[in-house]
This record gives sequence, structure tokens and C-alpha cells, in this order.
Amino acid sequence: MLRETSTPRNRADRPAHTGILNRVGRNFGWLAASTGVSAVASLVYVGLAARTLGPRGFGSFALVMTYGELMTNLAQFQSWKAVVGFGASHWRTGNSARLARLSGFAASLDWLGAVIGALAAFAGSMLLGPLLGWTATEARAAAWFATALLVTSGTAAAGLLRLFDRFDLQAYSEALAQAARLAGCAIGWFEGLGVFWFLGVWAVAALFQFIAQWVAVFLLRHRTAFHPRALRLAPRENRGLLPFMLKTNVSGSLSLVWMQCGTLVVGIRAGPVEAGGFRLASRLAQAIMQPVEIGAKSLFPELARLVAEGDRVTTSRVLVRVSAVAAVFGTVAVVLASLFGRNILSLIAGPRFGFAEDFLFLLSIAAAVSVAGFALEPFLNANLRAGAVLRAQASAAILYGVLIYMLLPGFGAMAAAFASIAAALIVTFQLGVSAVGFLAGRLSRRGNIALILPRAEVTDG
Repeated sequence: MLRETSTPRNRADRPAHTGILNRVGRNFGWLAASTGVSAVASLVYVGLAARTLGPRGFGSFALVMTYGELMTNLAQFQSWKAVVGFGASHWRTGNSARLARLSGFAASLDWLGAVIGALAAFAGSMLLGPLLGWTATEARAAAWFATALLVTSGTAAAGLLRLFDRFDLQAYSEALAQAARLAGCAIGWFEGLGVFWFLGVWAVAALFQFIAQWVAVFLLRHRTAFHPRALRLAPRENRGLLPFMLKTNVSGSLSLVWMQCGTLVVGIRAGPVEAGGFRLASRLAQAIMQPVEIGAKSLFPELARLVAEGDRVTTSRVLVRVSAVAAVFGTVAVVLASLFGRNILSLIAGPRFGFAEDFLFLLSIAAAVSVAGFALEPFLNANLRAGAVLRAQASAAILYGVLIYMLLPGFGAMAAAFASIAAALIVTFQLGVSAVGFLAGRLSRRGNIALILPRAEVTDG
């Protein structure tokens, strides 16, 4: 029977619920402290690059940068998600040997992806270069830049730091990279250097962050196993590991398709100047999302631990609360972009980039939609439902491509921005449906009605 009660269950639930949010808040604070500085530094060094290179030079820089990032995202295995998602149970039970084999397997796939991606980058630069108007030198530079990013793009070390709840060390490594970019761009601005200098600065900064993360893991005395036997055992000890990594790789790549492919499409359609404006607007829209991306990174380990403990009710409550806060944040960001978009662009990059105002407004809407559902992807990944994430991202990528094809003749470069909004909507909707369906299914199978009737409890007799 059901007996009404106003306090016992609420008192019992509150410590777990509040404790999780407190840890998320603490980890968010570490990352936000770093990213707060990094966000300011990012705006400064992007502004320095834009002011130094001008609209055309910055457009050429943006196209090479976007190509390198696209190749990196296509080859990345999102290994940090596997380390956190599968490693949470090993870490909770103190099984360091299995965790060592898991992290070694994840890092090995990172490097394998880097080799394959580098080969694809050189082949792709020869095919895409003529469409973007690249010279042979620029095409080679794009391929080498992509290779540098690929070599330093592995995220297994970052996953270990998040799993160990050492977001402070993660924050320090990211701050080091941002400081390197800021210093390099300041030198480039002072000396009036060109596109190749700024590309080199980005590559060196990525290398600094990669090394710093692995040094931090070493200092924590975590042993990562790379011997052949360990690499064979890891997939057996973590059922579904390789399919999970493949799915998160593909879904992660697809999630960025409308930012990176959008810049390249604009470059092919309208030239480097418009592409530079689109890229700048994309970066500013990403800056709007940065606090929420930090939240996703700090939330995912907590969700993975809750899944390992089987606490579904607390998981659902955390999910609802953080999603509500994120939705409000995204709405405020869109209003600011609509009112002060041109002023923001002029302040950051100079008055010559005011033409990107419409790009910024539309891309901020796409960012806000993604912000509203930011907790859904880490929730599904924590429950090892990477297939649902992949289906949502694949649907969005297909929709994006179709809309680009249909809208490009009539709307030109703006088609990429409209398609971005549609893609963000379809991803958020599908992830929301999958999350609700998963929770409803688990609750009904377990006979747990606490989520539906939070003030009631089940008693015998």
C-alpha cells in the first residue's frame, strides 16, 4: 500500500542528491576557474590573430585551423569517456590492474587513430585544397597542422584525471595551453607575423597540454599498461568497450560537423573572408557554451559513479536540475547576442568583422539549444547507451547536409547557420526522448515509483 509521508524519503534522498551536486559544483569550480581565465585569454588571442591577419588572412587561418580540427575529430576515439564510463567500477572496487589495462588500451587507440588520421589529412588536403583555393604550400601546411593536432589529441590522460577527481590538475594543464597561445599570439601581433606563425602557436600549445596531462597522471602514480597481453585483456574485462569507443568516436565527430564543415562550406561558397567571419562567430558561440561544457565534463564522472552504484532516482534528479539551469543560461546568452552582437565582434576582432553579426546571432541560438540538453549525452554515455547518442548525432548530420544542399542556393553562407539550428534541435530532442525512455523503462522494471510520486513510500501490508 502507499502511505503518505512528508519527510522521511526527502531526508533520505537529500544527502545523496546534494552530495553529488556539491561534488559537481566543486569540480565545476576548478574547471571554471581555469576556463574563466582561459575564456578571457581565448577571446584575447583570437582577437589578436584577427586584428593582425585582417579579414582575408584570418579567413585563410580559419580554414586551415578548421580542416585540422575536422581531421582530428574524425580520428579521435573520445577515449576519456571510455576511461571514465568503464573505469568507474574498477576505481570504486580498487581494481588498479584492470584500470591500468583499460587506460593503456584507450591510449593505444588514441595513437592508432592519430596515425590513420594523419594519412587521411594528407590525402584530404590534396582533394579539398583546390575547392578552397589553397596553394600547394597551404595544402601541405594544413596537412602538417592536422597531423600535429592528431598526435596531441589523445584524451585518455584527461579521462584518468577526471576519474580520480583531480579536476585541479586538468585545469592546470588546460591553463598552460591557453597561456602558451596567448603569449604566442601577443608576439605575432607585436611583430606582425603571418598565418604560419599562428598555426605553429596553436600546435605547440596543444603539445604542452598533452604532455602536462600525462605528467600529472604519472605524478599520481597511476600505472598504465601497454604490453600486448594487457591490450588483449582490456576488451574482455570491459564488455562492450570497443563498440562503445567506436560509437562515441562517430557521435563525437558528428556533433561537431555543423561547426567545422559549416566553416569549410562557407569558404567554398563565399571565400575566406566570409569563412573567417563564420569561424569567429562560431568561436564566440562556443564561448557561450564553455561553462556548460565544463559542467558536462564535471558531471559525467558523477553520473558514471551513480550508475555503478545503481542509484537511478538520484541520477534523474541531478539530470533535471542541471538541465533547467542550463536552459536559463542559454536563453540569456541568445538575448545578449541579439542585442550586442556587433559590439561584441567589434570589441574582440575590430570593426572590420561586424559583417559576422548575423552569423553570431544564429549560431548562438544553435548553441543555446545544445546548452539546454547538455546533460543528456553524458547521462546516456554514463549508462553505456552510446548507440542512442550516435543515432541522434547521425540524424542531425544527415539533416544538416540536406538543409545545406537545399538552402545554399537561396541563402548563401547563411545556410550553414540555419542548418546548425535545425541540427541542434534534432539532437536535443532525440537525446531527450532516449533519456526519458531509458529512465521510464528502468523505473517500471524495478517497480520504483519514487520519481513519479516523490512524497509517497511503499510499505508492506
